[in-house]
Amino acid sequence: MVNDRYYDKIVGSFWPPERVLVEKFEDLPFSFSEIQTPPFEIVAQWNLEDLLGYLRSWSATQRFMRANQRDPLEEIADELRAAWGDTKQRRRVIWPLTVRVGIKAIPQPPKK
Repeated sequence: MVNDRYYDKIVGSFWPPERVLVEKFEDLPFSFSEIQTPPFEIVAQWNLEDLLGYLRSWSATQRFMRANQRDPLEEIADELRAAWGDTKQRRRVIWPLTVRVGIKAIPQPPKK
C-alpha cells in the first residue's frame, strides 16, 4: 500500500524514537487489571487534498522537509492520485483507536 511505503520507507527514519511507544502501545506494561473494550475508530470523509494535508502534518514529514528541503509527498502523489481517481471525490478514511482501560486495585485497610 502506498501509505505504508510512505510511512516506513520514505519518512520512516524521520520518526522520533519515542514513536515506537505509539506503535507498540498494546505491548507496554500496564499495572492495572485490564478491562476489554469494544473497538473504537475515527471515521472521516476526505478528498485527496485532505489526505495529503494530514500526511503533511506528520512530524516525520516535517522533519524530512527540514532535512531535505523538499516535500516527500512528491514521491507518492502521482500514485495516490491514480488510486484515488477524482481528487475532489470524498472517500471514507478510518483510523482504528487503541484504548486500554484498567481498574486500579484499592488497597485494603489492615484487619484489626
